Amino acid sequence: MKKKQRSDFLRDIGGCPAAMWHGWMRQAVKADFRDGPGSVYASDYTGPTILIMYGGGETNLCNLHHRKLAEEAAGHLWKTHHKMAAVEPVAAVTDAISMGHAYEDEPRLGAMGYSLFSREMFASSIVQQVEINCADAVIIITGCDKTVAGGLLAASWLKDLPVVVVHGGTIRAGCSLSGRSIEIETANEVAGMLAAGKVDQAEHDDILIRSLPSPGGCGIMATSNTMACIGSALGISIFSSASTPAMDTDHVSVFPKKLEEAREAGDCLVKMMEEGRTVGDCVDERSFRNATVMLHAVGGSTNAVIHLPAIAEGFGIPFGLENIRETSDTPVLLNLLPAGMYVMVDLFEKADGIAPLAKYMVEQGLLDGEAQTITGSSVADGLSDTPLPEFVNPQIDVIRSLEAPLKPKSSLCVVTGDHSTEEKSSIATLGSVFKLNANVRQFDGTARVFDHEGKAVEAVLSGKIVLGDVIVLRYQGVTVGCPELLRLTAALSGMGTDSEIAVVTDGRLSGVSRGTLVVHVEPEAWSGGPIALIEEGDRITLDGDAESLFVHIPADEMKQRADAWQKPSIELPRGPMRIAAQVVRPLAEGAIWWPHGSNG
Repeated sequence: MKKKQRSDFLRDIGGCPAAMWHGWMRQAVKADFRDGPGSVYASDYTGPTILIMYGGGETNLCNLHHRKLAEEAAGHLWKTHHKMAAVEPVAAVTDAISMGHAYEDEPRLGAMGYSLFSREMFASSIVQQVEINCADAVIIITGCDKTVAGGLLAASWLKDLPVVVVHGGTIRAGCSLSGRSIEIETANEVAGMLAAGKVDQAEHDDILIRSLPSPGGCGIMATSNTMACIGSALGISIFSSASTPAMDTDHVSVFPKKLEEAREAGDCLVKMMEEGRTVGDCVDERSFRNATVMLHAVGGSTNAVIHLPAIAEGFGIPFGLENIRETSDTPVLLNLLPAGMYVMVDLFEKADGIAPLAKYMVEQGLLDGEAQTITGSSVADGLSDTPLPEFVNPQIDVIRSLEAPLKPKSSLCVVTGDHSTEEKSSIATLGSVFKLNANVRQFDGTARVFDHEGKAVEAVLSGKIVLGDVIVLRYQGVTVGCPELLRLTAALSGMGTDSEIAVVTDGRLSGVSRGTLVVHVEPEAWSGGPIALIEEGDRITLDGDAESLFVHIPADEMKQRADAWQKPSIELPRGPMRIAAQVVRPLAEGAIWWPHGSNG
Protein backbone atom coordinates (compact mmCIF):
# COMPACT_ATOMS: atom_id res chain seq x y z
CA MET A 1 0.00 0.00 0.00
CA LYS A 2 1.28 3.45 -0.87
CA LYS A 3 1.86 5.34 2.41
CA LYS A 4 1.09 9.03 2.40
CA GLN A 5 3.75 11.31 3.89
CA ARG A 6 2.68 13.06 7.10
CA SER A 7 4.08 16.31 8.37
CA ASP A 8 6.17 16.04 11.54
CA PHE A 9 5.93 19.75 12.38
CA LEU A 10 3.34 19.73 15.17
CA ARG A 11 4.39 16.30 16.39
CA ASP A 12 7.94 17.56 16.91
CA ILE A 13 6.76 20.44 19.10
CA GLY A 14 4.28 18.27 21.01
CA GLY A 15 1.25 19.95 19.45
CA CYS A 16 -2.32 18.94 18.91
CA PRO A 17 -2.17 16.08 16.34
CA ALA A 18 -1.05 13.50 18.90
CA ALA A 19 -3.53 14.76 21.48
CA MET A 20 -6.37 14.71 18.98
CA TRP A 21 -5.38 11.26 17.77
CA HIS A 22 -5.39 9.90 21.31
CA GLY A 23 -8.68 11.64 22.02
CA TRP A 24 -10.30 10.15 18.95
CA MET A 25 -9.05 6.70 19.88
CA ARG A 26 -10.39 6.97 23.44
CA GLN A 27 -13.78 8.02 22.10
CA ALA A 28 -13.82 5.48 19.30
CA VAL A 29 -13.37 2.44 21.52
CA LYS A 30 -16.49 3.40 23.48
CA ALA A 31 -18.80 2.84 20.51
CA ASP A 32 -21.22 -0.03 21.10
CA PHE A 33 -20.81 -1.43 17.60
CA ARG A 34 -17.13 -2.15 18.28
CA ASP A 35 -17.88 -4.29 21.31
CA GLY A 36 -15.80 -7.45 21.02
CA PRO A 37 -12.81 -9.35 22.31
CA GLY A 38 -9.78 -7.36 23.40
CA SER A 39 -9.32 -3.70 24.19
CA VAL A 40 -7.21 -0.89 22.83
CA TYR A 41 -5.86 2.41 24.08
CA ALA A 42 -4.49 5.27 22.11
CA SER A 43 -0.88 4.42 22.86
CA ASP A 44 -1.41 0.76 21.87
CA TYR A 45 -2.99 1.14 18.45
CA THR A 46 -0.54 1.24 15.55
CA GLY A 47 -2.87 0.19 12.76
CA PRO A 48 -4.01 2.14 9.69
CA THR A 49 -6.37 5.10 9.70
CA ILE A 50 -9.58 3.95 7.99
CA LEU A 51 -12.57 6.17 7.25
CA ILE A 52 -16.08 4.95 6.50
CA MET A 53 -17.96 7.73 4.74
CA TYR A 54 -21.69 7.78 4.14
CA GLY A 55 -24.32 10.23 2.94
CA GLY A 56 -26.33 10.73 6.06
CA GLY A 57 -28.70 12.91 7.97
CA GLU A 58 -32.20 12.51 9.35
CA THR A 59 -33.76 14.50 6.49
CA ASN A 60 -32.48 12.03 3.89
CA LEU A 61 -34.89 9.08 3.54
CA CYS A 62 -32.89 7.39 0.79
CA ASN A 63 -29.82 7.16 3.00
CA LEU A 64 -31.41 7.01 6.45
CA HIS A 65 -30.05 3.53 7.17
CA HIS A 66 -26.50 4.26 6.08
CA ARG A 67 -25.12 4.89 9.56
CA LYS A 68 -26.21 1.38 10.52
CA LEU A 69 -24.29 0.02 7.54
CA ALA A 70 -21.24 2.13 8.43
CA GLU A 71 -21.35 0.89 12.03
CA GLU A 72 -21.67 -2.69 10.81
CA ALA A 73 -18.55 -2.30 8.67
CA ALA A 74 -16.61 -0.55 11.44
CA GLY A 75 -17.61 -3.13 14.04
CA HIS A 76 -16.59 -5.94 11.72
CA LEU A 77 -13.22 -4.33 10.99
CA TRP A 78 -12.50 -4.13 14.72
CA LYS A 79 -13.84 -7.51 15.83
CA THR A 80 -12.48 -9.50 12.90
CA HIS A 81 -9.36 -7.61 11.79
CA HIS A 82 -8.52 -5.50 14.87
CA LYS A 83 -8.49 -2.36 12.73
CA MET A 84 -10.06 0.89 13.87
CA ALA A 85 -12.32 2.83 11.47
CA ALA A 86 -13.92 6.22 12.00
CA VAL A 87 -17.54 6.58 10.87
CA GLU A 88 -18.05 9.94 9.14
CA PRO A 89 -21.34 11.36 7.74
CA VAL A 90 -21.22 13.48 4.59
CA ALA A 91 -23.90 16.02 3.69
CA ALA A 92 -25.99 14.65 0.81
CA VAL A 93 -28.88 15.85 -1.32
CA THR A 94 -31.99 13.73 -1.88
CA ASP A 95 -33.35 14.64 -5.30
CA ALA A 96 -37.00 13.96 -4.42
CA ILE A 97 -36.83 16.39 -1.50
CA SER A 98 -35.02 18.95 -3.64
CA MET A 99 -37.66 18.67 -6.33
CA GLY A 100 -40.48 19.04 -3.84
CA HIS A 101 -38.92 22.17 -2.39
CA ALA A 102 -38.02 23.76 -5.72
CA TYR A 103 -39.57 27.16 -6.32
CA GLU A 104 -42.30 26.81 -8.90
CA ASP A 105 -41.47 30.02 -10.75
CA GLU A 106 -37.69 29.57 -10.74
CA PRO A 107 -36.61 26.03 -9.74
CA ARG A 108 -33.10 26.71 -11.03
CA LEU A 109 -32.46 29.04 -8.10
CA GLY A 110 -34.11 26.84 -5.50
CA ALA A 111 -33.38 23.47 -3.99
CA MET A 112 -33.28 21.54 -7.27
CA GLY A 113 -30.50 23.76 -8.56
CA TYR A 114 -28.20 22.10 -5.99
CA SER A 115 -28.86 18.54 -7.15
CA LEU A 116 -26.20 18.06 -9.83
CA PHE A 117 -23.70 20.28 -8.05
CA SER A 118 -24.11 18.20 -4.88
CA ARG A 119 -22.17 15.43 -6.63
CA GLU A 120 -19.02 17.56 -6.43
CA MET A 121 -19.84 18.63 -2.89
CA PHE A 122 -20.23 15.01 -1.76
CA ALA A 123 -17.05 13.87 -3.48
CA SER A 124 -15.10 16.89 -2.25
CA SER A 125 -16.24 16.35 1.34
CA ILE A 126 -15.00 12.76 1.24
CA VAL A 127 -11.62 13.78 -0.15
CA GLN A 128 -11.41 16.62 2.38
CA GLN A 129 -11.85 14.22 5.31
CA VAL A 130 -9.38 11.75 3.82
CA GLU A 131 -6.75 14.46 3.38
CA ILE A 132 -7.32 16.12 6.76
CA ASN A 133 -7.03 12.80 8.57
CA CYS A 134 -4.32 11.47 6.23
CA ALA A 135 -6.42 8.32 5.92
CA ASP A 136 -4.87 5.12 4.65
CA ALA A 137 -8.03 3.52 3.28
CA VAL A 138 -11.71 4.37 2.73
CA ILE A 139 -15.12 2.73 2.49
CA ILE A 140 -17.78 4.85 0.76
CA ILE A 141 -21.47 4.03 1.27
CA THR A 142 -23.76 5.42 -1.43
CA GLY A 143 -27.51 5.79 -1.84
CA CYS A 144 -29.48 8.55 -3.54
CA ASP A 145 -28.50 9.60 -7.07
CA LYS A 146 -25.69 12.08 -6.54
CA THR A 147 -24.14 10.15 -3.65
CA VAL A 148 -23.58 7.17 -5.96
CA ALA A 149 -22.10 9.37 -8.67
CA GLY A 150 -20.24 11.40 -6.04
CA GLY A 151 -18.95 8.29 -4.28
CA LEU A 152 -17.58 6.86 -7.53
CA LEU A 153 -16.12 10.26 -8.37
CA ALA A 154 -14.42 10.45 -4.96
CA ALA A 155 -13.00 6.96 -5.51
CA SER A 156 -11.48 8.18 -8.78
CA TRP A 157 -9.91 11.16 -7.02
CA LEU A 158 -8.53 8.80 -4.35
CA LYS A 159 -7.21 6.31 -6.88
CA ASP A 160 -3.87 5.95 -5.06
CA LEU A 161 -5.57 4.52 -1.96
CA PRO A 162 -7.49 1.33 -1.19
CA VAL A 163 -11.14 2.37 -1.64
CA VAL A 164 -14.25 0.19 -1.55
CA VAL A 165 -17.70 1.41 -2.56
CA VAL A 166 -20.84 -0.31 -1.26
CA HIS A 167 -24.31 0.71 -2.42
CA GLY A 168 -26.87 1.26 0.34
CA GLY A 169 -29.59 -0.46 -1.61
CA THR A 170 -32.95 0.07 -3.22
CA ILE A 171 -36.29 0.91 -1.63
CA ARG A 172 -39.16 -1.57 -1.55
CA ALA A 173 -42.39 -0.69 -3.31
CA GLY A 174 -45.19 0.95 -1.39
CA CYS A 175 -48.80 -0.18 -1.35
CA SER A 176 -51.89 2.01 -1.70
CA LEU A 177 -55.05 1.50 0.34
CA SER A 178 -56.60 -0.13 -2.73
CA GLY A 179 -53.79 -2.72 -2.78
CA ARG A 180 -51.97 -1.20 -5.74
CA SER A 181 -48.17 -1.56 -5.79
CA ILE A 182 -46.70 1.93 -6.07
CA GLU A 183 -43.22 3.38 -6.34
CA ILE A 184 -41.58 6.72 -6.99
CA GLU A 185 -42.56 6.65 -10.66
CA THR A 186 -46.23 6.28 -9.73
CA ALA A 187 -45.98 9.25 -7.39
CA ASN A 188 -44.22 11.36 -10.01
CA GLU A 189 -46.82 10.66 -12.67
CA VAL A 190 -49.94 10.87 -10.52
CA ALA A 191 -50.51 14.59 -11.28
CA GLY A 192 -50.81 13.69 -14.96
CA MET A 193 -53.09 10.77 -14.08
CA LEU A 194 -55.31 13.15 -12.13
CA ALA A 195 -55.44 15.63 -15.00
CA ALA A 196 -56.35 12.82 -17.42
CA GLY A 197 -59.05 11.48 -15.10
CA LYS A 198 -57.25 8.18 -14.49
CA VAL A 199 -57.39 8.63 -10.69
CA ASP A 200 -59.51 10.73 -8.40
CA GLN A 201 -58.22 13.18 -5.79
CA ALA A 202 -58.40 10.64 -2.95
CA GLU A 203 -56.30 8.06 -4.82
CA HIS A 204 -53.91 10.80 -5.93
CA ASP A 205 -53.30 11.82 -2.30
CA ASP A 206 -53.03 8.20 -1.12
CA ILE A 207 -50.32 7.43 -3.70
CA LEU A 208 -48.28 10.45 -2.65
CA ILE A 209 -48.43 9.42 1.00
CA ARG A 210 -47.65 5.70 0.58
CA SER A 211 -45.20 5.55 -2.33
CA LEU A 212 -42.03 5.67 -0.20
CA PRO A 213 -42.51 3.27 2.74
CA SER A 214 -38.91 3.03 3.99
CA PRO A 215 -35.27 3.99 3.34
CA GLY A 216 -33.49 3.14 0.09
CA GLY A 217 -32.86 4.60 -3.34
CA CYS A 218 -35.55 4.82 -6.04
CA GLY A 219 -36.71 1.30 -6.89
CA ILE A 220 -36.78 1.64 -10.65
CA MET A 221 -33.83 1.88 -13.05
CA ALA A 222 -33.35 5.57 -12.32
CA THR A 223 -30.00 7.23 -11.63
CA SER A 224 -29.30 5.64 -8.25
CA ASN A 225 -29.67 2.06 -9.48
CA THR A 226 -28.04 2.89 -12.82
CA MET A 227 -24.91 4.23 -11.15
CA ALA A 228 -24.89 1.36 -8.66
CA CYS A 229 -24.84 -1.12 -11.57
CA ILE A 230 -22.10 0.94 -13.21
CA GLY A 231 -20.05 0.87 -9.99
CA SER A 232 -20.22 -2.93 -10.03
CA ALA A 233 -19.35 -3.07 -13.74
CA LEU A 234 -16.35 -0.79 -13.14
CA GLY A 235 -15.15 -3.26 -10.52
CA ILE A 236 -14.94 -0.76 -7.64
CA SER A 237 -18.08 -1.68 -5.70
CA ILE A 238 -19.18 -4.73 -3.74
CA PHE A 239 -20.75 -6.35 -6.79
CA SER A 240 -24.02 -7.63 -5.31
CA SER A 241 -24.75 -4.37 -3.51
CA ALA A 242 -26.11 -2.82 -6.72
CA SER A 243 -29.31 -4.84 -6.47
CA THR A 244 -29.81 -5.78 -2.81
CA PRO A 245 -32.78 -4.13 -1.04
CA ALA A 246 -31.97 -1.61 1.67
CA MET A 247 -34.56 -2.77 4.19
CA ASP A 248 -36.25 -6.00 5.20
CA THR A 249 -39.91 -6.63 4.44
CA ASP A 250 -40.93 -4.99 7.72
CA HIS A 251 -39.64 -1.64 6.29
CA VAL A 252 -37.88 -1.08 9.65
CA SER A 253 -34.91 -3.45 9.85
CA VAL A 254 -31.89 -3.22 7.56
CA PHE A 255 -31.93 -6.18 5.18
CA PRO A 256 -29.55 -8.91 6.47
CA LYS A 257 -27.86 -9.32 3.08
CA LYS A 258 -27.13 -5.59 3.04
CA LEU A 259 -25.44 -5.86 6.46
CA GLU A 260 -23.45 -8.79 5.09
CA GLU A 261 -22.27 -6.58 2.22
CA ALA A 262 -21.10 -3.95 4.72
CA ARG A 263 -18.96 -6.62 6.38
CA GLU A 264 -17.76 -7.78 2.96
CA ALA A 265 -16.64 -4.21 2.24
CA GLY A 266 -14.48 -4.33 5.37
CA ASP A 267 -12.94 -7.66 4.36
CA CYS A 268 -12.26 -6.42 0.85
CA LEU A 269 -10.60 -3.24 2.12
CA VAL A 270 -8.30 -5.17 4.46
CA LYS A 271 -7.31 -7.51 1.62
CA MET A 272 -6.47 -4.52 -0.57
CA MET A 273 -4.30 -3.03 2.18
CA GLU A 274 -2.52 -6.32 2.83
CA GLU A 275 -1.83 -6.88 -0.87
CA GLY A 276 -0.79 -3.28 -1.50
CA ARG A 277 -3.52 -2.66 -4.11
CA THR A 278 -5.30 0.64 -4.72
CA VAL A 279 -8.61 1.32 -6.42
CA GLY A 280 -6.69 2.82 -9.33
CA ASP A 281 -4.96 -0.53 -9.88
CA CYS A 282 -8.34 -2.08 -10.67
CA VAL A 283 -9.59 0.34 -13.32
CA ASP A 284 -8.61 0.71 -16.98
CA GLU A 285 -10.22 1.18 -20.40
CA ARG A 286 -11.82 -2.28 -20.19
CA SER A 287 -13.57 -1.26 -17.00
CA PHE A 288 -15.15 1.77 -18.64
CA ARG A 289 -16.23 -0.18 -21.71
CA ASN A 290 -17.94 -2.64 -19.35
CA ALA A 291 -19.59 0.31 -17.64
CA THR A 292 -21.02 1.68 -20.90
CA VAL A 293 -22.30 -1.74 -21.97
CA MET A 294 -23.94 -2.21 -18.57
CA LEU A 295 -25.52 1.24 -18.85
CA HIS A 296 -27.23 0.27 -22.10
CA ALA A 297 -28.11 -3.30 -21.04
CA VAL A 298 -29.97 -2.21 -17.90
CA GLY A 299 -31.86 0.57 -19.70
CA GLY A 300 -30.06 3.14 -17.56
CA SER A 301 -30.51 6.81 -16.84
CA THR A 302 -29.33 9.64 -19.10
CA ASN A 303 -27.58 11.10 -16.05
CA ALA A 304 -24.94 8.38 -16.34
CA VAL A 305 -23.83 10.08 -19.56
CA ILE A 306 -22.81 13.05 -17.40
CA HIS A 307 -21.20 11.07 -14.59
CA LEU A 308 -19.10 8.54 -16.53
CA PRO A 309 -16.83 11.14 -18.22
CA ALA A 310 -16.25 12.83 -14.84
CA ILE A 311 -15.30 9.54 -13.15
CA ALA A 312 -13.05 8.55 -16.05
CA GLU A 313 -11.31 11.93 -15.84
CA GLY A 314 -10.57 11.26 -12.18
CA PHE A 315 -8.97 7.93 -13.02
CA GLY A 316 -7.00 9.55 -15.83
CA ILE A 317 -8.67 7.49 -18.55
CA PRO A 318 -9.63 9.14 -21.87
CA PHE A 319 -13.38 8.87 -22.24
CA GLY A 320 -16.25 10.83 -23.77
CA LEU A 321 -19.63 10.70 -25.43
CA GLU A 322 -18.20 8.73 -28.33
CA ASN A 323 -17.31 5.86 -26.00
CA ILE A 324 -20.93 5.64 -24.87
CA ARG A 325 -22.14 5.90 -28.45
CA GLU A 326 -19.89 3.01 -29.58
CA THR A 327 -21.78 0.51 -27.42
CA SER A 328 -25.32 1.83 -27.96
CA ASP A 329 -26.28 -1.18 -30.09
CA THR A 330 -26.36 -3.19 -26.84
CA PRO A 331 -29.84 -4.68 -26.32
CA VAL A 332 -31.79 -3.82 -23.17
CA LEU A 333 -31.81 -6.99 -21.07
CA LEU A 334 -33.49 -5.88 -17.84
CA ASN A 335 -37.27 -5.77 -17.68
CA LEU A 336 -37.32 -2.90 -15.18
CA LEU A 337 -39.28 0.33 -15.03
CA PRO A 338 -39.34 2.87 -16.58
CA ALA A 339 -38.81 0.81 -19.76
CA GLY A 340 -40.15 -2.50 -18.44
CA MET A 341 -42.50 -3.78 -15.74
CA TYR A 342 -40.47 -4.56 -12.60
CA VAL A 343 -38.50 -2.75 -9.88
CA MET A 344 -35.03 -3.49 -8.50
CA VAL A 345 -36.32 -5.56 -5.58
CA ASP A 346 -37.89 -7.89 -8.15
CA LEU A 347 -34.49 -8.35 -9.78
CA PHE A 348 -33.13 -9.48 -6.42
CA GLU A 349 -36.06 -11.64 -5.34
CA LYS A 350 -37.02 -13.17 -8.69
CA ALA A 351 -33.63 -13.40 -10.46
CA ASP A 352 -30.93 -13.32 -7.71
CA GLY A 353 -29.80 -9.78 -8.47
CA ILE A 354 -27.35 -8.17 -10.86
CA ALA A 355 -24.72 -10.94 -10.76
CA PRO A 356 -26.55 -13.50 -12.98
CA LEU A 357 -27.13 -10.80 -15.59
CA ALA A 358 -23.42 -9.91 -15.53
CA LYS A 359 -22.44 -13.60 -15.74
CA TYR A 360 -24.66 -13.99 -18.82
CA MET A 361 -23.20 -10.84 -20.38
CA VAL A 362 -19.65 -12.14 -19.84
CA GLU A 363 -20.50 -15.49 -21.43
CA GLN A 364 -22.14 -13.75 -24.39
CA GLY A 365 -19.12 -11.52 -24.94
CA LEU A 366 -20.85 -8.28 -23.94
CA LEU A 367 -18.67 -7.71 -20.86
CA ASP A 368 -14.91 -8.16 -20.77
CA GLY A 369 -14.43 -10.81 -18.11
CA GLU A 370 -10.70 -10.09 -17.84
CA ALA A 371 -11.24 -6.61 -16.42
CA GLN A 372 -10.04 -6.39 -12.81
CA THR A 373 -11.96 -5.60 -9.61
CA ILE A 374 -11.22 -4.45 -6.07
CA THR A 375 -11.40 -8.08 -4.90
CA GLY A 376 -8.12 -8.85 -6.67
CA SER A 377 -9.95 -11.12 -9.11
CA SER A 378 -11.22 -10.51 -12.61
CA VAL A 379 -14.88 -9.88 -13.33
CA ALA A 380 -15.23 -13.41 -14.73
CA ASP A 381 -13.51 -15.05 -11.76
CA GLY A 382 -15.67 -13.10 -9.33
CA LEU A 383 -18.80 -14.42 -11.06
CA SER A 384 -17.55 -18.01 -11.45
CA ASP A 385 -19.91 -19.40 -8.80
CA THR A 386 -22.89 -17.34 -9.96
CA PRO A 387 -25.67 -19.28 -11.73
CA LEU A 388 -26.83 -18.12 -15.13
CA PRO A 389 -30.31 -16.60 -15.46
CA GLU A 390 -33.20 -18.93 -16.22
CA PHE A 391 -35.13 -17.77 -19.27
CA VAL A 392 -38.71 -19.00 -19.01
CA ASN A 393 -41.01 -16.50 -20.68
CA PRO A 394 -39.95 -13.09 -22.03
CA GLN A 395 -43.25 -11.62 -20.89
CA ILE A 396 -42.48 -12.32 -17.24
CA ASP A 397 -38.69 -12.78 -17.09
CA VAL A 398 -36.91 -10.02 -15.16
CA ILE A 399 -33.66 -10.73 -17.03
CA ARG A 400 -34.21 -11.14 -20.76
CA SER A 401 -32.09 -13.09 -23.23
CA LEU A 402 -30.34 -11.74 -26.32
CA GLU A 403 -32.91 -13.66 -28.36
CA ALA A 404 -35.82 -11.87 -26.66
CA PRO A 405 -34.52 -8.54 -25.30
CA LEU A 406 -36.75 -5.86 -23.84
CA LYS A 407 -35.45 -3.61 -26.63
CA PRO A 408 -33.21 -4.64 -29.55
CA LYS A 409 -30.88 -1.69 -28.87
CA SER A 410 -30.29 0.86 -26.15
CA SER A 411 -32.87 3.51 -25.29
CA LEU A 412 -29.96 5.97 -25.09
CA CYS A 413 -28.70 7.49 -28.31
CA VAL A 414 -25.72 9.88 -28.25
CA VAL A 415 -25.78 12.43 -31.06
CA THR A 416 -22.58 14.28 -31.92
CA GLY A 417 -21.46 16.62 -34.69
CA ASP A 418 -22.87 19.51 -36.67
CA HIS A 419 -25.01 18.22 -39.54
CA SER A 420 -26.46 21.56 -40.60
CA THR A 421 -27.26 22.28 -44.23
CA GLU A 422 -28.36 25.44 -46.00
CA GLU A 423 -31.99 24.48 -45.40
CA LYS A 424 -31.91 23.15 -41.83
CA SER A 425 -29.84 23.72 -38.73
CA SER A 426 -28.48 21.30 -36.12
CA ILE A 427 -29.83 22.11 -32.66
CA ALA A 428 -26.98 20.43 -30.74
CA THR A 429 -23.76 21.05 -32.63
CA LEU A 430 -21.66 19.93 -29.64
CA GLY A 431 -23.79 16.93 -28.74
CA SER A 432 -27.00 15.74 -27.13
CA VAL A 433 -28.52 12.56 -25.71
CA PHE A 434 -31.76 10.92 -26.85
CA LYS A 435 -33.85 8.73 -24.57
CA LEU A 436 -36.33 7.08 -26.89
CA ASN A 437 -39.61 5.29 -26.54
CA ALA A 438 -39.33 1.67 -27.71
CA ASN A 439 -41.67 2.27 -30.66
CA VAL A 440 -40.74 5.88 -31.49
CA ARG A 441 -37.22 6.45 -32.77
CA GLN A 442 -38.15 9.30 -35.12
CA PHE A 443 -40.30 12.34 -34.41
CA ASP A 444 -41.27 15.37 -36.47
CA GLY A 445 -43.33 18.11 -34.86
CA THR A 446 -44.05 21.73 -34.06
CA ALA A 447 -41.93 23.58 -31.51
CA ARG A 448 -43.64 24.85 -28.36
CA VAL A 449 -41.03 26.99 -26.63
CA PHE A 450 -40.69 27.55 -22.86
CA ASP A 451 -37.99 29.06 -20.67
CA HIS A 452 -39.46 27.81 -17.36
CA GLU A 453 -40.50 24.26 -16.51
CA GLY A 454 -43.52 25.40 -14.50
CA LYS A 455 -45.02 27.13 -17.56
CA ALA A 456 -44.51 24.01 -19.68
CA VAL A 457 -46.12 21.76 -17.04
CA GLU A 458 -49.07 24.13 -16.78
CA ALA A 459 -49.53 24.02 -20.55
CA VAL A 460 -49.45 20.22 -20.57
CA LEU A 461 -51.91 19.74 -17.71
CA SER A 462 -54.31 22.32 -19.16
CA GLY A 463 -54.37 20.63 -22.57
CA LYS A 464 -52.58 23.43 -24.45
CA ILE A 465 -49.93 21.02 -25.74
CA VAL A 466 -51.31 18.69 -28.42
CA LEU A 467 -50.14 15.44 -29.96
CA GLY A 468 -47.29 16.04 -32.39
CA ASP A 469 -45.86 18.99 -30.50
CA VAL A 470 -42.19 19.23 -29.51
CA ILE A 471 -41.75 20.98 -26.16
CA VAL A 472 -38.52 23.01 -26.26
CA LEU A 473 -37.46 23.79 -22.68
CA ARG A 474 -34.32 25.90 -22.59
CA TYR A 475 -32.10 27.95 -20.26
CA GLN A 476 -31.90 24.88 -18.00
CA GLY A 477 -28.25 24.04 -18.71
CA VAL A 478 -25.29 23.32 -16.52
CA THR A 479 -24.41 26.98 -16.04
CA VAL A 480 -27.49 27.40 -13.85
CA GLY A 481 -27.37 24.07 -12.04
CA CYS A 482 -29.17 21.91 -14.60
CA PRO A 483 -32.16 20.97 -12.40
CA GLU A 484 -33.92 17.70 -13.15
CA LEU A 485 -37.02 18.36 -15.23
CA LEU A 486 -39.07 15.46 -13.92
CA ARG A 487 -42.33 17.35 -13.42
CA LEU A 488 -42.67 17.89 -17.16
CA THR A 489 -41.95 14.34 -18.31
CA ALA A 490 -44.00 12.87 -15.44
CA ALA A 491 -47.00 14.97 -16.48
CA LEU A 492 -46.75 13.64 -20.04
CA SER A 493 -46.36 10.03 -18.87
CA GLY A 494 -49.19 10.31 -16.39
CA MET A 495 -51.49 11.57 -19.12
CA GLY A 496 -50.35 8.80 -21.48
CA THR A 497 -48.95 11.15 -24.15
CA ASP A 498 -45.21 10.65 -23.62
CA SER A 499 -44.77 8.82 -26.95
CA GLU A 500 -46.72 11.40 -28.96
CA ILE A 501 -45.27 14.63 -27.52
CA ALA A 502 -41.48 15.07 -27.59
CA VAL A 503 -39.23 17.11 -25.29
CA VAL A 504 -35.99 18.85 -26.30
CA THR A 505 -33.97 20.59 -23.58
CA ASP A 506 -30.49 21.76 -22.65
CA GLY A 507 -31.25 20.52 -19.14
CA ARG A 508 -31.29 17.02 -17.77
CA LEU A 509 -33.94 14.55 -16.66
CA SER A 510 -34.42 12.09 -13.88
CA GLY A 511 -33.79 8.45 -14.72
CA VAL A 512 -37.47 8.01 -13.88
CA SER A 513 -38.39 9.89 -17.07
CA ARG A 514 -39.64 8.11 -20.14
CA GLY A 515 -40.93 9.13 -23.54
CA THR A 516 -39.38 10.70 -26.63
CA LEU A 517 -36.75 12.90 -25.06
CA VAL A 518 -33.68 14.90 -26.07
CA VAL A 519 -31.49 16.19 -23.24
CA HIS A 520 -28.05 17.74 -22.64
CA VAL A 521 -28.29 19.89 -25.76
CA GLU A 522 -24.95 21.65 -26.22
CA PRO A 523 -24.16 24.48 -26.62
CA GLU A 524 -26.73 25.36 -23.99
CA ALA A 525 -29.07 28.31 -24.39
CA TRP A 526 -27.11 30.45 -21.90
CA SER A 527 -24.17 30.25 -24.30
CA GLY A 528 -26.32 31.35 -27.23
CA GLY A 529 -26.54 27.85 -28.68
CA PRO A 530 -29.03 27.08 -31.47
CA ILE A 531 -31.64 25.95 -28.94
CA ALA A 532 -31.86 29.58 -27.76
CA LEU A 533 -32.83 30.64 -31.29
CA ILE A 534 -35.79 28.29 -31.78
CA GLU A 535 -39.13 30.07 -32.06
CA GLU A 536 -42.71 29.00 -31.43
CA GLY A 537 -44.03 27.11 -34.46
CA ASP A 538 -40.67 26.04 -35.90
CA ARG A 539 -40.55 22.49 -37.24
CA ILE A 540 -38.20 20.11 -35.41
CA THR A 541 -37.10 16.64 -36.50
CA LEU A 542 -35.25 14.12 -34.35
CA ASP A 543 -34.07 10.75 -35.64
CA GLY A 544 -32.56 8.17 -33.33
CA ASP A 545 -31.44 5.88 -36.13
CA ALA A 546 -29.83 8.64 -38.19
CA GLU A 547 -28.58 10.26 -34.94
CA SER A 548 -29.68 13.75 -35.95
CA LEU A 549 -31.59 16.68 -34.44
CA PHE A 550 -32.67 19.56 -36.70
CA VAL A 551 -34.77 22.67 -36.69
CA HIS A 552 -36.01 23.34 -40.22
CA ILE A 553 -34.71 26.91 -40.41
CA PRO A 554 -32.17 27.94 -43.09
CA ALA A 555 -28.66 28.89 -42.02
CA ASP A 556 -29.04 32.54 -43.01
CA GLU A 557 -32.17 32.98 -40.89
CA MET A 558 -30.50 31.29 -37.92
CA LYS A 559 -27.63 33.77 -38.27
CA GLN A 560 -30.09 36.66 -38.20
CA ARG A 561 -31.67 35.25 -35.04
CA ALA A 562 -28.23 34.80 -33.47
CA ASP A 563 -27.31 38.41 -34.22
CA ALA A 564 -30.54 39.61 -32.57
CA TRP A 565 -30.30 37.26 -29.53
CA GLN A 566 -29.78 38.82 -26.10
CA LYS A 567 -28.62 36.77 -23.17
CA PRO A 568 -31.13 36.76 -20.29
CA SER A 569 -29.96 37.82 -16.86
CA ILE A 570 -30.18 35.67 -13.75
CA GLU A 571 -28.68 36.17 -10.31
CA LEU A 572 -27.45 32.93 -8.83
CA PRO A 573 -27.58 32.60 -5.03
CA ARG A 574 -24.36 32.73 -3.06
CA GLY A 575 -22.79 29.39 -2.31
CA PRO A 576 -21.94 26.37 -4.45
CA MET A 577 -24.28 27.32 -7.31
CA ARG A 578 -22.56 30.64 -7.91
CA ILE A 579 -19.10 29.11 -7.45
CA ALA A 580 -19.76 26.24 -9.85
CA ALA A 581 -21.22 28.50 -12.54
CA GLN A 582 -17.81 30.16 -12.91
CA VAL A 583 -15.85 26.99 -13.63
CA VAL A 584 -18.19 24.11 -14.48
CA ARG A 585 -17.46 22.25 -17.70
CA PRO A 586 -20.19 21.24 -20.20
CA LEU A 587 -22.34 18.19 -19.51
CA ALA A 588 -20.57 16.26 -22.27
CA GLU A 589 -17.31 16.68 -20.35
CA GLY A 590 -18.81 15.47 -17.09
CA ALA A 591 -19.85 18.83 -15.58
CA ILE A 592 -16.68 18.77 -13.48
CA TRP A 593 -15.69 21.87 -11.55
CA TRP A 594 -12.50 23.04 -13.14
CA PRO A 595 -11.81 24.75 -16.43
CA HIS A 596 -9.75 23.44 -19.31
CA GLY A 597 -6.03 23.66 -18.77
CA SER A 598 -6.20 23.56 -14.97
CA ASN A 599 -4.06 21.13 -13.00
CA GLY A 600 -5.95 18.06 -11.89
